[in-house]
Amino acid sequence: MRKKYVDENFFRRGAPIDMGQKSIRNINPTHEDKIVPKPWIETRFLSRDGTTSTMTGDLIMDGHFITYLKTPEHDHHATTKGYADMKLSLHGEDMQGSIGMSGNIILHLGVPEQGKDAIWLRFVNEYFLRCDGGWMQGNLSMGGHRMTGMANPQRD
Repeated sequence: MRKKYVDENFFRRGAPIDMGQKSIRNINPTHEDKIVPKPWIETRFLSRDGTTSTMTGDLIMDGHFITYLKTPEHDHHATTKGYADMKLSLHGEDMQGSIGMSGNIILHLGVPEQGKDAIWLRFVNEYFLRCDGGWMQGNLSMGGHRMTGMANPQRD
């Protein structure tokens, strides 16, 4: 068939297209080359042009990475590992700055093993005698050393 014949007999300007009682609004595409309505696209795909879209399911990356993230400007923005490493070093280096805990506490501290280990106040109170006073609850082992500079006893 020639184009002119098709244009004149099938696609006259303004003539309705016979879709056989089917509406384009109710199409549920099953193949890539199917025509789909705009609302179907809007509910299943995210916009690439910057208009607002919201994901409603998981994003399966199949082993791929997200790259070229911008520097985050707000708390809910995604960030790169490099940005996080720059802000909070987790590689054994000395921390710079302080951590705002907003009233929260650190949990699950073990028994300290080295001089720089964090320690619970409860552990300190159980195993050490306070310098500002307090009562001993056990024997004080001096390891063969003497006490010096003691005041005269006031009670038994």
